[in-house]
Amino acid sequence: MNEHVAVIELAAGLGSRFGEQKQFIEFLDKPLWRHIYEKVTSLIPKENVVVVGVDIIGGITRARSVVCGLQYLKSLNKNFKRILVVEAARPLVSVEQLKTIIEDNHLSSTYALPLVSTIVKRDGTYQNREDFYKLSTPVGFDYQMFSAAYLGESEYEFTDDTRVMYEHYGIKPFFIEGDERLLKMTYKSDLEVMQALAKRFSE
Repeated sequence: MNEHVAVIELAAGLGSRFGEQKQFIEFLDKPLWRHIYEKVTSLIPKENVVVVGVDIIGGITRARSVVCGLQYLKSLNKNFKRILVVEAARPLVSVEQLKTIIEDNHLSSTYALPLVSTIVKRDGTYQNREDFYKLSTPVGFDYQMFSAAYLGESEYEFTDDTRVMYEHYGIKPFFIEGDERLLKMTYKSDLEVMQALAKRFSE
């Protein structure tokens, strides 16, 4: 067990695009949020994991929910070295992927996916998709630096936590290339896709 690693699982969204709070729907015989939780707690002590939206109330934005999680972890008075942020909406993340980012020693690291679509700016300018990544989670950070950035005087409202480390310290993230298991459940139509992926990766 990784005693010095803390984990925030985000499970407090309203599910406006999904049509309901997707973190509580039944997916493969259990609530969606429990899938990644059970994988995380096979590697990290349960007391080091906080599920925002289940264990504690979340904030009105994603960033505010991260702050809620950090405040809870701070109250534990533990000597954490590393912190992960995971999302209930990505239930197919594997134990191996979690191990990889737990053991990574960069100050800021993230899973990222290569783009497969043509990219064009709104002014009609085409971009080389090989120059871009689509950021994903899990993400991992130095606990003290991440906590200080989020709980400091500045209020960050970015949709990706690596941006906080970049804006606060100028630290660029280390990219770990992911795969389809990092798909995020956003719309009801994603359910069938994820069920098919879950079957494929279990075979």
